[in-house]
Amino acid sequence: MINGRFPDSALAPIAGGRLARAHALRWNMMNAAVRAAGLPTIMPTGPASSYRTFVQQVFQRSSWCARGRCGNAAVPGSSLHGLGRAVDTGRRAVAWAHGRRYGVRPPVDAYWEPWHALVHLDPVPRRRPSLEPVVRRGIVNRRAVSHLQRMLRKDGIKAPLNGRYDLATRRAVRRFQRAHHLKADGVVGPSTWRALHRAVDN
Repeated sequence: MINGRFPDSALAPIAGGRLARAHALRWNMMNAAVRAAGLPTIMPTGPASSYRTFVQQVFQRSSWCARGRCGNAAVPGSSLHGLGRAVDTGRRAVAWAHGRRYGVRPPVDAYWEPWHALVHLDPVPRRRPSLEPVVRRGIVNRRAVSHLQRMLRKDGIKAPLNGRYDLATRRAVRRFQRAHHLKADGVVGPSTWRALHRAVDN
């Protein structure tokens, strides 16, 4: 396909823009990890900050050259934006922290543009399922719940050991949360898991 002249069928949406389909998948995987960490979705800085058509590339080049900084925009037809694999974002630190395993990395071709994120198609390393997911009412994960129940018992909290997140276990979690000045909602998220480790591992 020709740089900046991709058909719509070759592109896929990301929040605030578009990328080539395989690269959009990686960017969206990164944003899923960002949201899971409780952070806002990473967006492009503007309408031409992800996939960039040839016409947009001509405009960008002309604008930068008019300011005497032609090097800040690729020659039209050679832009990585025109290949649907680059995103300009103001939240690069978050992108690097959460996106590296998905192929989202700083540019090596334009180190003077720290807002420029490249999406590579590296193999995504397989992640083992976490033994400590968010545990809340309705969860069906006997391994994780049994792990939680054992940790509660080690801390001296009376809890069953049946692998079910039943009423008795939720009450035990709330007792633990109150004792450690956490929100006593019975939901075992990152802060409760951390408190459990501090109480049990030390």
